[in-house]
Amino acid sequence: MTKTETDDLTAFYGEPIYAYTAAQAVADGALIHFNPATALEAGYTLHVLLTPAAYAEAIEWTRGGGWQSEDARYWDLLNVMRAAAKAALANGRAYRVHVLRVANKTKSGRPSTAEIATRSAALSVRAEGYDGKGQACIIVALEGED
Repeated sequence: MTKTETDDLTAFYGEPIYAYTAAQAVADGALIHFNPATALEAGYTLHVLLTPAAYAEAIEWTRGGGWQSEDARYWDLLNVMRAAAKAALANGRAYRVHVLRVANKTKSGRPSTAEIATRSAALSVRAEGYDGKGQACIIVALEGED
């Protein structure tokens, strides 16, 4: 949203009573700012944040074994969602992506023994405001999560 659009909304609706920013959500643990250095290396100049559910679906790796790592899984996600992130920034819509990943847990929550990559649940990639100063960020959530 541009400053003019924000000013128009404020003129119509009045000053916001309260705003909860993505930066505050990171501080509260409601959003995860997983390895900003990897995002920067992948070419992202904005913050890339994940909901805990999206992190568990696409990134989290607790099985050990050394043949998967969370950084590598994050790198894959960043590359798969690149076009969706650019489009979300350009037009404000959310875009669906999937990543191929070896399941960390079964649907019942038990540790998985899978060794073959499968498609993740649908992930929603959208652009939102990071802070009260107009800085944008990319948020990755499970489809249907707010």
